[in-house]
Amino acid sequence: MKTIIEDNIDILVVGAGLGGTGAAYEARYWGRDKKIVIAEKANIDRSGAVAQGLYAINCYMGTRWGENNPEDHVRYARMDLMGMVREDLAFDMARHVDSAVHKFEEWGLPLMKDPKRADLPEGDIGKGAYMREGRWQIMIHGESYKPIVAEAAKVNADEGKTFNRIMVTHLLMDDAQDNRVAGAVGFNVRTGNYHVFKSKTV
Repeated sequence: MKTIIEDNIDILVVGAGLGGTGAAYEARYWGRDKKIVIAEKANIDRSGAVAQGLYAINCYMGTRWGENNPEDHVRYARMDLMGMVREDLAFDMARHVDSAVHKFEEWGLPLMKDPKRADLPEGDIGKGAYMREGRWQIMIHGESYKPIVAEAAKVNADEGKTFNRIMVTHLLMDDAQDNRVAGAVGFNVRTGNYHVFKSKTV
């Protein structure tokens, strides 16, 4: 066993499920010159809640085809949850969800198109609206969902700085500033090597 130290990290992403992979992509988008490192307890290609793949994306507005708009989704959430909803958050999510789905399609996720609606205007990719399963869901060939988004994360992390099989056990606190996280420590579940990550942002 040995101790491996990674320092001078600008952004450390702990966990590389769908949220972590998205965080790595966004970190590079907004911080082009930053050092970005990912630490994942499994393998980034098949980790997290969508590791096994999915057959549908559970929320897509379809505003480009006039199907739904964010206000529709807020009304749905309010009724479904009997009023126990932060409408501002539901609205914010709903107004961004379509662009996220379009990004997945750009990366190569196969989304099913509805042959009955092929006469609708052309979107960013392909022609016609997506196939629906209910009002909000769209059908996908999602066996490779996680590897596709994992590849986007790996490309946006610094080269060779995606660490698989690292079980992060503790966050490191900054001695100079109260309540500020300054890194993380963990171990490789296969080799037992101890990893120390020193980072400005976690």
